[in-house]
Amino acid sequence: MHLKRLNSWLRRCLAAGLLAVMTIAPEVAWAAGADLVPLRFLAEEVGATVEWDGETRIVTLVTEDGVTATLRIGDTEALVDGEAVPLGAEAVIINDRTMVPQAFMDLVLGLPVAWDSDAKKAVVDPYMLKAFRLVNALMHNDLDAVNAQLSPALREAIPQEAWVQLAVSLAPLGEPGRPQVLGAGATAVHYNVDMLVPFTNAPQKVIIRFDGEGLVDDFHMNTYMPLAVAGPPAYADPAAFTEEEVVVGEAPWALPGTLTLPAGEGPFPAVVLVHGSGPSDRDETAYAVKPFRDLAHGLAAEGIATLRFDKRTFVHSQKFGVNPAFTVQEESVEDALAAVRLLAADQRIAADQIYVLGHSLGGVVLPRIFDQDEDGLIRGGIAMAAANSMLDTIWAQNQIMVETGQLPPEQLVFIEAQLEILRDPDFDPDNPPVGYLLGTPHYWHDLVPKASELLKEQEQPVLFLHGARDFQVPVSEYESFQADLSGRTNVTFQLFPKLNHVFSEGEGEISTLAEYMVPANVPEYVIDAIADWIKSMP
Repeated sequence: MHLKRLNSWLRRCLAAGLLAVMTIAPEVAWAAGADLVPLRFLAEEVGATVEWDGETRIVTLVTEDGVTATLRIGDTEALVDGEAVPLGAEAVIINDRTMVPQAFMDLVLGLPVAWDSDAKKAVVDPYMLKAFRLVNALMHNDLDAVNAQLSPALREAIPQEAWVQLAVSLAPLGEPGRPQVLGAGATAVHYNVDMLVPFTNAPQKVIIRFDGEGLVDDFHMNTYMPLAVAGPPAYADPAAFTEEEVVVGEAPWALPGTLTLPAGEGPFPAVVLVHGSGPSDRDETAYAVKPFRDLAHGLAAEGIATLRFDKRTFVHSQKFGVNPAFTVQEESVEDALAAVRLLAADQRIAADQIYVLGHSLGGVVLPRIFDQDEDGLIRGGIAMAAANSMLDTIWAQNQIMVETGQLPPEQLVFIEAQLEILRDPDFDPDNPPVGYLLGTPHYWHDLVPKASELLKEQEQPVLFLHGARDFQVPVSEYESFQADLSGRTNVTFQLFPKLNHVFSEGEGEISTLAEYMVPANVPEYVIDAIADWIKSMP
């Protein structure tokens, strides 16, 4: 388990204020006189054992997963699995109870256990405790204990033998260290617990999702990167809007979302926000930026409602991912249409003023969403950083990343071969040829046609917005739309010189992934462009 290395790593994170598991800031919690809590009560609440040696005045705590901490009354340091760890304040006895700082207990126990001074008892979030025990059971290969906690839907998606394969797939991450709970919270669909599993090569954030029966319904893994995230933009006036938690779609793919409503009576024009590629939350969080949150709050100040929701591949990652033949139809289109119907049924929304905004991949599927809008609910669309040809985009994107040193030159050889296979008219996704390695064949085969092929025949007005510095969907794709749609009179194009793919500003001719690590907001002029276009609609 490499607990010594984990403790050192956690201590560095704590010193930097990086772990959200802290119930208060480390510099406060680990100061003399800060939040002292009774060690025994907290430890025993989560199954740990505590022993007291009256002669030496030493306390020994052993957690359920085998971590041992010893400390002496009056000391400011404890031994955790043999390594010295600062308490931050002296361990003291008050009313016959050993009292230590809260932050130390969080670290040793692996999850926050609070002390209710009024009720005189320890309190732990039961879902946090379940998640902590689940991850430990998985790490110890106790598959029976894991299986007993799974919902029927997840058990069907990942049968017991598949967990062994999952463990094999995680091998490149290195050896797992001791898990640590980062936090928890409820959505309209799940109760989620965020866990840190510090693998030696790449620490992972794991979101455990519980259903209404208290069973694990799904989980999502991603590389743990404790970045500072952009705060609300200056143009977002909290008094200008309210937000409601809603459910988009139905079981088994129900998604939690946020309906942002401008202050006032309504009915309001409204926009459904459709994500780009990959699993994404409702804010479309990409490292340090939250473009969908910014758009929602900015448009609300302009009197325009928005509906944004967590993507299906983010909420139902495992259950959805086992389908080998899924395409953007299931990944994006169906849920976007469900969101449109939800808005249309809300009397606070102007039923004849519902728009769909697609970012990146969301812009690619915008014409498909139009095409399947059988009830004619969608007034028009906004395509932000949309690709016309996904295959051309992949090639151009990889060229730029090689030229800017983000990928090795040999990447182009690989990509060229993969795209050539996909462009073959005889490509059969059910039986892809030997050498095809790009990804799920049905998914990529479905993305071969250009988006403009449908748009040429459609009548809904579309606003195209693009950042001139975008390296993920280069300006050549924006220009491709302009050329292919030159025969249409109700499409509008606007290029922003300073913007990148996530619509934050930067310097230089072309952006890089490093810009996404810098907290930034969608500029107000982008909000204005969207709002002005919607308000110009007859």
